[in-house]
Amino acid sequence: MKRPFSILLVFLFLLPLSSALAAKPKATPTPAPVQITEEVVEEVPEKIQHMLDIAYTEWETLEGKKLKKSNKYTKWWNNYEWGWCAGFVTWCMLEAEIPTELEEDILKEPEGSRQGIFCVRGSSPAKYEHAFLHMNRTTMMPQKGFVILYGKKGKNGKWHEGIVYDVQDLGNGKYRLTTLEGNVNSSVWMFVHDYDMNAEKKNKNISLVPEEERKETDAKAFSYKYTYNDKDMYVSMFLMPWIPGEEE
Repeated sequence: MKRPFSILLVFLFLLPLSSALAAKPKATPTPAPVQITEEVVEEVPEKIQHMLDIAYTEWETLEGKKLKKSNKYTKWWNNYEWGWCAGFVTWCMLEAEIPTELEEDILKEPEGSRQGIFCVRGSSPAKYEHAFLHMNRTTMMPQKGFVILYGKKGKNGKWHEGIVYDVQDLGNGKYRLTTLEGNVNSSVWMFVHDYDMNAEKKNKNISLVPEEERKETDAKAFSYKYTYNDKDMYVSMFLMPWIPGEEE
């Protein structure tokens, strides 16, 4: 009788534990990214174009002038010094009067509930990634006015960010991107890269524009080189402040 009694005690001990495990609710999966057109949209919403014009003017006016880590692109958040690539994106959105909310407030809302022209008021690429994933507004298809999120091989997928200023469709899922990026060499830079949406290895989806196809020459705050001149950078995803085909 001892052995059956011992087995009974073990069973009675494990029963509450197994019940608790069974009752544990499953995590709600993040919804799949919304499907958007794979054609480059030439005319973007007026507010988005206004934001692009603001970003371009900042690049043109600065002409590569180096800024302190605490500057006008960070003052909307605080007076401390911090890496301000996301700060520049947010500043441009705020200047264009595009509706924004803080990451922590967006994460309190139901997943995928945000519609219309909208962006994150965020101070880091991680905040942008978290909020846009929650809003179900990410894609690997570039469009003008999208936020480009870079990863770095061996690091993570939220290393740096900028604004997609222009997109040229090269065919077969390949695009020539013109970007405006803050906090590069302590200034705002423009880069032109080639991007392959269907690259076999995601961390190899950026390539240099062939020299014979370059229409400009590298100059102060303009380059055909990799961002930070770092070949380990890649496109992690694009974040959508506007959604092609959706009414404003």
